[in-house]
Amino acid sequence: MKRQWRERTERMAAELLEVPKDTLEHVPRITMIGNLQIVIDNYRSILTFEGTTVRIALAKGEVAIRGERLVLKVIVPEQIVIEGIIFGVDFTPA
Repeated sequence: MKRQWRERTERMAAELLEVPKDTLEHVPRITMIGNLQIVIDNYRSILTFEGTTVRIALAKGEVAIRGERLVLKVIVPEQIVIEGIIFGVDFTPA
């Protein structure tokens, strides 16, 4: 009950203050720079890492990045940066 109330209050505050949804709701922000780099904010964990595929857990689902010579350039608690030649990004909701 308290969790639902908190989530609803955060959503209303975000709308009222015109704050980006990823700031309060902890939804992922995925930014691609060409097909060479992808930045994912608000991720949960790295599920798998291979040279051609990286799977990342999100709060509500997961994202898979497919490509060649993929490298994890930055890994910090709130952000991950993947570089390489990116062929595709697949989002799977929870």
